[in-house]
Order: sequence, then C-alpha cells, then structure tokens
Amino acid sequence: MVLISNVLLAGGCLLMLWGTLNLLRKHNYVVKLHILGISDTLGAMLIVAALIFRFPERIFTLGTAFAALLFWGPLITFVLAKGLHEGREWGEGK
Repeated sequence: MVLISNVLLAGGCLLMLWGTLNLLRKHNYVVKLHILGISDTLGAMLIVAALIFRFPERIFTLGTAFAALLFWGPLITFVLAKGLHEGREWGEGK
C-alpha cells in the first residue's frame, strides 16, 4: 500500500508541476487556464487518493475532500475563465 501511495503522490505532484510550468508557454489565457485547471484538479485528486491508501481509517474525510475537489476544481476554473472573458474576444488577452 505504501508503494501505491508513493506512486500516486509523486504523480500528483508532477502533474501539478507540469501544469504550473505550462504557464510559461506562449498561449492565450484561456489555454493556460484550461491546462492549469485540469492539471491542478487531477494532481490534487491523485494526492488525496495517495492519502486514502496511506490512511485508510480516514476514508470518509478524505473521500469528502476528493468529492469536493471533483466539484470545486472545474467550477473555479469556469468562473475564472468567465470573469476573464467578459468584454473580450476569446483570441485576445495573451
């Protein structure tokens, strides 16, 4: 179980790092926000899954955190994109 937990934890950290490093690429803000939103949400979910494997007695608390990440991660990304898009065309705002 510790090996599975370590692999999930490393995968989550690497996914979040990859998403953050993609902010340095030359894309418009929508693409950057999309990549960052997906990688951060999935990375955080992998980290919580690693914690579930490491601490199975806390499955209810960690399961609630997992469900919250599944709901709030994409919602916050959508709200940010909607707020940034007000009054702009989708291709603008690099």
